[in-house]
Amino acid sequence: MQYTAKLIELSPLIEEEAVLEINGQRLVAFINNCPFEIIQGGQYLVEMELAILDDFVISKIDSGEKSIEQIGDSFSHFIRGTLNIDTGNIDAGIIFEVDSEFLFDYGYLHNQNVQIRADRLSVDFIGSVNKFV
Repeated sequence: MQYTAKLIELSPLIEEEAVLEINGQRLVAFINNCPFEIIQGGQYLVEMELAILDDFVISKIDSGEKSIEQIGDSFSHFIRGTLNIDTGNIDAGIIFEVDSEFLFDYGYLHNQNVQIRADRLSVDFIGSVNKFV
């Protein structure tokens, strides 16, 4: 999905690490593609994607809370929201597509509140919206 994101910070240590704010949520993302210079404080059109590199971990949760929580200082996150099996996405305040091969055995979680562990949130910068906000 494409969103307008504010670039809060670029890591001085990890070239591909960016802190973004999307829909009022701050998240640490891995820059997958950025074909132009980006400036802290700028607003950009971005495409967000869940990267699940190891085992797919999903569980039903009782809370209706939609959130994205970084796990420690890593790129990994817990994504909490409503799972839609039909469209293959989770709505955590930001909608993420989930590969259908991961969801094959989880039809019983359709329209349920779930938590998914993502190894990283990848971001592709598509264009500048307004460089100085």
